Amino acid sequence: MAKKWISNVPIHQLIFNDKGQNDWFNGCLAFLMECLGEDNAYDYWFFSGVTGDSFTQLYSEDPHTMALCYSHNLPPDAITQALNACGYTYNYYENIGSMPETQQQELKRRIRDSIDQNIPVIARVNDSFHSYAVICGYDEANFYCILGEDGAPKPYLYDALLFIGNKKPRPSLAQAYRQAVLRIPQLLRLPQRAGYSFNKQAFTHWAQSIQSGAFDRYGDGDPIWRTHPVPSFTCWNMHGTYLCMLGTHACAIGFLQQALRLNPDMTFLKKLIPLYEKLHLDGFHTLVQMEGGFSLPPSVLKDKTRMLPVCNVILRLASYYDQIEEIFAQG
Repeated sequence: MAKKWISNVPIHQLIFNDKGQNDWFNGCLAFLMECLGEDNAYDYWFFSGVTGDSFTQLYSEDPHTMALCYSHNLPPDAITQALNACGYTYNYYENIGSMPETQQQELKRRIRDSIDQNIPVIARVNDSFHSYAVICGYDEANFYCILGEDGAPKPYLYDALLFIGNKKPRPSLAQAYRQAVLRIPQLLRLPQRAGYSFNKQAFTHWAQSIQSGAFDRYGDGDPIWRTHPVPSFTCWNMHGTYLCMLGTHACAIGFLQQALRLNPDMTFLKKLIPLYEKLHLDGFHTLVQMEGGFSLPPSVLKDKTRMLPVCNVILRLASYYDQIEEIFAQG
C-alpha cells in the first residue's frame, strides 16, 4: 500500500523554537486550523493564550515527572478551552493501549478516514517528551506524524488521539481574547493537584526545593540530571524546564497586547502588560544568566549558598502574582 498524505496543505514543521514556540499542542492546533481553511488568526499565539499555557507556570512535585506546560501535563481543560475558542466539537481518547483490540482498530479506521478527508489527527506519541504531534499520513503498517520542529513526517506509536468534530457556535475573535484574559484569575488560583503546583506556588516550590536540599540524595552521575535530549541541558526536571516555561510564556505579552487592540475598553491591560514583561522577559533573562542557566551543573544546584541568589530571584518573580491579582481585583 502506498503512503497516503493530507494534500490540501503542505506538510511543514509545527513550531519554531527560535520564535519562543515551545508548547507543541498549540502548534498542532494551528496546523489543524490551517488544514480546515480557518482564518490565520487562529495561530500558535492565539492557542497559547486560550489554552491557558501562556498564563500558567507549573511545578512538578516529583523530579522524575517532567513538567512542560499546562496543555501538556494537564490536557483536558486546555483542550476544552482551545476547541471552544475556535468553535469545534472534538473527541479525545487516552490510554489507547489498554483499550480492547476492536476499539483500537476502530480508532485506526477513524484516523485513516480523517486523513482521506485531508483532516489531520492530533496524537500523543512515544518520544522522550510524550509529545503532541499531528498524524498527517499512513500506509498499511504505520501512521506518520509531524513533530515539533521536524521537517518530515516519521512513523510513531501513540497512546492518545484528538479528532476534530463539527463546527459549533464560537465567540468572535475579540470575545475569545476577552474570555481568555478574564480567565486568568481562575488560572492564578489553581489549587495544587495531581502532583503539580501552579503560578505563585509553582515559583515558591521551585525555590524551596533547591534550598531544602531535596535533590541531595541524587549523585552527580544519576540519570535524573540528564533527562533532556540535548546533553548540555542538565538539571532539566529540577530547573531547566521551569526556565524554559518562564521564557516561553513571554508570548503572554503579545496575547495581552492583541486583546487590548481587539477590546480597547479593557484598559486595565495597560497596567497588566508591564508586569508580564517583568515576569517573563526580565525574569527569564536574569535567571538564564545565573549559574549556567540551562546547563546548571548538578553539584551547583545542590550548593545552597551558591543557589541562594537564584532562589531569591525566583521568589521575587513569585511576588508579581500578587500584583497581577490586585490589578484584576481593581478591574
